[in-house]
Amino acid sequence: MIDVLIIDDESQLVEAFKMQLTKEGMRVTGVFNARDALALLKKESFDVAVLDIKLPDMDGVDLLLKLKQMEPTLEVIMLTGFASVDTAIRSMKLGAYDYLTKPCKISELETVIVKAFEKKSLKEKNIILKEHLLRIAIHDNFIGESMAMRKVRELISIVAPSNTPVLVLGETGTGKELAARAIHDLSPRAGNPFVAINSSTLQETILESELFGYKKGAFTGAQTDKMGLLEIAHNGTLFVDEIGDMGQPIQAKLLRVLETGTFVKLGDTRETRVDIRFIFATNKNLKTEMQEKKFRSDLFFRINTFTITLPPLREKKDDIALLADYFLDKFKGGGNKKEFSPKAISFFMAYDWPGNVRELENVIERSVLLSGKRPEILAEDFPEDMLKNLHFDSPRLESSPSAGPVNLAKMEDEHIKTVLASVDGNKSEAARLLGISRKKLYSKIGKADE
Repeated sequence: MIDVLIIDDESQLVEAFKMQLTKEGMRVTGVFNARDALALLKKESFDVAVLDIKLPDMDGVDLLLKLKQMEPTLEVIMLTGFASVDTAIRSMKLGAYDYLTKPCKISELETVIVKAFEKKSLKEKNIILKEHLLRIAIHDNFIGESMAMRKVRELISIVAPSNTPVLVLGETGTGKELAARAIHDLSPRAGNPFVAINSSTLQETILESELFGYKKGAFTGAQTDKMGLLEIAHNGTLFVDEIGDMGQPIQAKLLRVLETGTFVKLGDTRETRVDIRFIFATNKNLKTEMQEKKFRSDLFFRINTFTITLPPLREKKDDIALLADYFLDKFKGGGNKKEFSPKAISFFMAYDWPGNVRELENVIERSVLLSGKRPEILAEDFPEDMLKNLHFDSPRLESSPSAGPVNLAKMEDEHIKTVLASVDGNKSEAARLLGISRKKLYSKIGKADE
């Protein structure tokens, strides 16, 4: 059933519309002024509003804006006389669905109401679908059914709708930026910018200009105005990674933005005001950094309002198989039935993964490439450094059942040749895939040729 609100100061017209539309199976409520319409909308929701453009207590266009602000999915049909058609057209640019000129036929009004309702229903379905896709996205970003990962997802869903600053803690490769993006995507700011910066990768002067921007002539080489990331992130989210590596002078300036929502660009005398949701991340112990006077205590207490700690991969072993299968599906391509050998899975479970999920993803991408057309990914497809850090009583590498004893030197030579062939002889790329330096690769190629 379609819920219709009619707002018109002509009581007879309202009653006529109400009687006819009710016969067509709609639920109709009529009011005669803007005040009553606004009061009613605070208590009830409607699918479609039919609004006279001239009301005794408020301009119809002004009321349209207020109605859409209160109920964004409400579709509004404007009623107007011929003299106000231009105003009705302007109202459509401001969010009205359509307009009808008085006097209008009931059948015509009914048709437009039904179409407006169909648009509203489609809009609501799209919103539900978007929310569903975001939930899928957050699950894909944080695969795993361990208690630790369930807790992470729960915390993200709790904090996302608010404007509270968030501090994400975790080792390198645990997915701190993914967590920040999930918080942004599930927040009311999702349609606005998500801006990220890593404090550890930039010199302090460059970091300051990147964050705050500068005015022309602020320093030698500043030939034009530069908009900083704080301005770019206005109405959105700013993710500051490795906040623990930020120098104290910039920490002080950032604290002011958090507390006042304002900052002064380099070379400027005026304040710039911004509305930003802040998310910070670090792999350092900020309490220790505070004690050593490397991190400001006032900034710490300001950003430590809500903390999410991402567990390292070694502490959620139960999730490794799920993650490995996910990345294998991602890299092997459609229709490919490639799988891990039992020994390879054992290696995954035994390894400590110092690079966490990022390392696991890179290892699997590399292994898929090196395994070629072979249906199984074997331990020999793993990086050399990874194999050295594993300790097994049984032989570390695998061979086919009929291969007999394994000659490790020969296997290494064959493995290097396979890698070089897979990258068309590109030695830099081969060295990267093998996890060794280019110099070491040349050394091993030289030995193989002796």
